[in-house]
Amino acid sequence: MRDQESNNNEPSDEGLEVATAAEKKPVISGSSTAPDASMSVTSARKGASWVSWSALFLVIVLALGVAWVVREGQTKGLALTTRMAKLEASFQGKQSSQKALEDQLRTGLATLDTKESGELSRLNQSVDAVKKQLAKQQAALAQFTISDRDNWLLAETRHLLRLANQRLVMAADPVAAEALLKSADAVLRGIDDPSLHVVRATIAKEIAALRALPKVDLEGIYLRLAALIEQADKLVIFQLPKPVESPQPAPVSDWEGRLYQGYKAALGKLSDYVIIRRRDVPMQTLMDPQWEGLVRQNLRMLLEQAQIALLSDNQVVYVASLKSAQQGVAQFQASDEVGAKAISSEISRLQRLTIGVAQPDISRSLQALNDAIEKRVQSEGGQ
Repeated sequence: MRDQESNNNEPSDEGLEVATAAEKKPVISGSSTAPDASMSVTSARKGASWVSWSALFLVIVLALGVAWVVREGQTKGLALTTRMAKLEASFQGKQSSQKALEDQLRTGLATLDTKESGELSRLNQSVDAVKKQLAKQQAALAQFTISDRDNWLLAETRHLLRLANQRLVMAADPVAAEALLKSADAVLRGIDDPSLHVVRATIAKEIAALRALPKVDLEGIYLRLAALIEQADKLVIFQLPKPVESPQPAPVSDWEGRLYQGYKAALGKLSDYVIIRRRDVPMQTLMDPQWEGLVRQNLRMLLEQAQIALLSDNQVVYVASLKSAQQGVAQFQASDEVGAKAISSEISRLQRLTIGVAQPDISRSLQALNDAIEKRVQSEGGQ
């Protein structure tokens, strides 16, 4: 731009030099060329003035353009600087936020590591405690000797023998008692002690005594009594005879026939009220219908009482109940001869059965075991 300004100023200097030279030339009076010279000087001055103003205008325009460009550049540079400052501030904010997040993350990790370390230490302490407990239990188990194991087995055998006695005495169940005696003998066989030979021999004798008992079919007898109860409910105690309908006589027209029919009707009516029996046949009194429910209930109660005596192994009550039931059934002979005879026969067969079986004494094995345990304790105490 300065080069252009210098170039623009050069013509104006040349014009000034020309004008000065023209002025310095002497004017020759009376010469024919004087008017032309003055006109050329005037035109030269005008041309130089126009060029100068044009150059000045161009300089001003260029200066204004340069100033506008510089101002725009400064404005844009200021905006760019402001934006760069904002971006730098935002970046710094993000850096600070990221730093805070990193610090928070480090703090959380440190806290988590601390908690995990504490939890791990507590778990290690628990594991150590369990290991110590297991070590104590192993030491306690190691202290048990063969003698201690045998003592446990002897206590189990005593319990089985007591159960066998209870089942036989309280429930009269020889089958369960025999099974318990077998279990006790199996436990003693595992101990393998010659001093327990007497106990095992006694158990063997008691098992043989239980096997020699007669087998009583309690369930079958109970079901037979239940069937008799159902049959007793169906016995006919009193039944009115069904009226026999006589055929109607044919109508007659004469008076003698009507008189004869009236006579026969009156005779039939009279026979309904008068019963003629032979004196050579024993008379049986019929049961009054009002006692029907009482007699039936009494017979049912006697049969149920026989069932209870059967379950409790009471031979005396069982037989007495069936005898009373037999007498009750005899009262139905006149009203229901067939049913009463069938029930009476079944009661007679049940009455001949033996339900009360003398149970053997199986307490000797328990006493022998107690004696063996006592001798064992004395021998261990002496040692």
